[in-house]
Amino acid sequence: MRKPAVIFDLGNVVLDWNVDRILASLGLEPPVRAHLERELFAHGDWVALDRGSKTEVEVAAEVCARSSLRLELVERTLAAARDSLTPLDESVALLRDLAAEGHRLYCLSNMSRETFAHIRDLALFELFDGVLISAHEGCIKPEAEIFARLLERYAIAPAEAFFIDDLAVNVDAARQLGIDGYRFRRTPQCYAEIRRAVH
Repeated sequence: MRKPAVIFDLGNVVLDWNVDRILASLGLEPPVRAHLERELFAHGDWVALDRGSKTEVEVAAEVCARSSLRLELVERTLAAARDSLTPLDESVALLRDLAAEGHRLYCLSNMSRETFAHIRDLALFELFDGVLISAHEGCIKPEAEIFARLLERYAIAPAEAFFIDDLAVNVDAARQLGIDGYRFRRTPQCYAEIRRAVH
């Protein structure tokens, strides 16, 4: 039997992603910070960015139109969010080890077009046999369609796939399609369990 094809989420799995740290880096007063989080990261517009149905320019304008937030601050926050996506050393080491062992590696991430354009030249993407980004597809996790597209595009049988994501709802969605999955928690135990699971 072939080694499992291992499918990785990006944010908070392969790349650092922490909204609290992004907001803290902006040096805002607590009420402004809470307002910004509510109107940007916790708003449906963030999902629209991931789906590719809105651009960052459109979302920034809409945030300002419905709130007291200034355009400069919203744009600065979007830039800080992009810049925060730095590789996690332990995860990159895991990718390299799995690639060396002969695993096929894939990326399946909810991400805006602008954010992916910002990170696409990172060296770690050379380790993936295929990359599927939600904004390019017009669908997002946990929708079944985005998993089906990945499987079809890269000729992956569900029974031969192992999916890693930090959100339980996404792992559950993969399991509904017959894809084994693991909820990532960014601990030494987590990395050890992934290594055992795919062997």
